[in-house]
Amino acid sequence: MIKKRYIHLTEEMLKENPNICTYDEPSLNARQDILVGQLPKQGEEAASKAIKEWGKPKSEITHLIFCTTSGVDMPGADYQLIKLLNLNPSVKRFMLYHQGCFVGGTVLRLAKDLAENNVGARVLVVCSEIIVDTFRGPNENHIDSLVGQALFGDGASSVIVGANPDTTIERPHLIFMG
Repeated sequence: MIKKRYIHLTEEMLKENPNICTYDEPSLNARQDILVGQLPKQGEEAASKAIKEWGKPKSEITHLIFCTTSGVDMPGADYQLIKLLNLNPSVKRFMLYHQGCFVGGTVLRLAKDLAENNVGARVLVVCSEIIVDTFRGPNENHIDSLVGQALFGDGASSVIVGANPDTTIERPHLIFMG
């Protein structure tokens, strides 16, 4: 049922880093450089859409949770995203790397807990993935690597989580009454 996969790699990137296309060639540094530069930018696009849809100024964001299974960097993608979005540097940040497929549920649980236990908190959640770290050129001895490449693609998503919304301004999608 999958009709299209998105991948951040361009022909230019592949020409600049030919080892990425060869199954057994060393290419970790090149892959990491691509990830470090692009994960926050991809996350920024999703976060900007979520902030616009939310209806309040981004200055009211109190927490940021950023998750990715792709790459590792210090300072992390969360810090880079704060700069890209021009958010207050005092926003409390949580960075989750390499947590696998269950991380989506984990970040939503963490965001819910932060929102319910910090009056007025608004938590920006951003998940961003670029699969360049698992991309490989074809190799008849390693057909299994194509399965992962067929299943996963690049993308980002974002949501703002809060408790007790001001429905005169905020546009909540789900409201839980407890």
